Amino acid sequence: MPQTVEITLPSQTPGVAHKLYKHTFSGGSGQRSAYIQAGLHADEHPGLLVIQNLLVHLQRLEQAGRIDGRIVIRPFANPVGMGQQVFGQLPGRFNLATGENFNRNFPNITTQLETLLTQARPAHNDVCAMKCLLLSALGDSVPAETVAANKHLLLHEALQHDLFIDLHCDTSSILHIYANLNQRERSTRLATSMGIKAVFLEEEAGGFPMDEAYAKAWKGLHSKGFVDTECAGFSATVELRGQADVEDAIAEQDALGLLRFLSTEGLIRLDDDTEAPIEPEHVTVYPLEGVAHLEASGTGIIAWRKALGAAVQHGEIIAEILPLDAPLGTPRIPVLSPLQGILVARHHIRLVRVGQRIGMAAGTEPLPGRITGQLMHAF
Repeated sequence: MPQTVEITLPSQTPGVAHKLYKHTFSGGSGQRSAYIQAGLHADEHPGLLVIQNLLVHLQRLEQAGRIDGRIVIRPFANPVGMGQQVFGQLPGRFNLATGENFNRNFPNITTQLETLLTQARPAHNDVCAMKCLLLSALGDSVPAETVAANKHLLLHEALQHDLFIDLHCDTSSILHIYANLNQRERSTRLATSMGIKAVFLEEEAGGFPMDEAYAKAWKGLHSKGFVDTECAGFSATVELRGQADVEDAIAEQDALGLLRFLSTEGLIRLDDDTEAPIEPEHVTVYPLEGVAHLEASGTGIIAWRKALGAAVQHGEIIAEILPLDAPLGTPRIPVLSPLQGILVARHHIRLVRVGQRIGMAAGTEPLPGRITGQLMHAF
């Protein structure tokens, strides 16, 4: 039977309590485990519905004895952000108290891990011992500040598991995945399982989002030869299209895709006819250094000329901006593609200001000015 645990975060507001929940499904004798969460950016809701569909399947799989190991699901990861509204709107991405992105500046345990490795050296590929080391490096002291405590508890959960998948979305985009460079094979397998054709890999994104806090700790163990790639912990951020793509039929397909991936990892047993929707050759891997954030070249209303997922050429007009206060007959202001590749995301608000970030395109070649370790700052 699934186990549900409720955690109350420390409160800084009299009379207000924020809580986290997790549901654990288990079975068999397998020692491996997975952790999946949604809603770390509280304005990104497709993952919340995917989780609800996933929970139904996991209950059935557990009852049928088809789980081998442990699967932990957190239905929402940011109760603070879900409660922050401005005139009925949910900002969700940034903490209104500090302006900080909710998915940045997670605890960095690498220095403490280095210290612990001088005192205890785990056996080669002893993943259980390594997970204990990671938890020791993080420590058990929960911060008193609510959001900091939330980050600590989320990472503490993730570090207990072999797999960590964080469900997000963009404002309006195609399906895509962010993962670490040394996890190309697993990232591609996750992509084929979910029908995702774009995977972005980085050595170090910067800004220290949660998936990187997890991955960097495992990279330290991998670089020192303690663990092989196929045994190391795997983390990925799955971008479930755009904020408006909260539909039950879509969520069900995404949930089935996650189940297919868990099956390839040996955590669940599915029917034999559950084939991946796409083959590996249909997945394109892009370096995160090859991703360009598109900026508005003028102020006005934007008319896109390229659909999401469309191929773009360097210098091609992908959108036009129509100034609203210009004299009659003023020509439209073109927005040019800075690369050859695909259009990944478009901002869903069509009234734009000059210099504003309005979308994202990706190519297979690194771009000038895109610096490893600074790829996700202020984003």
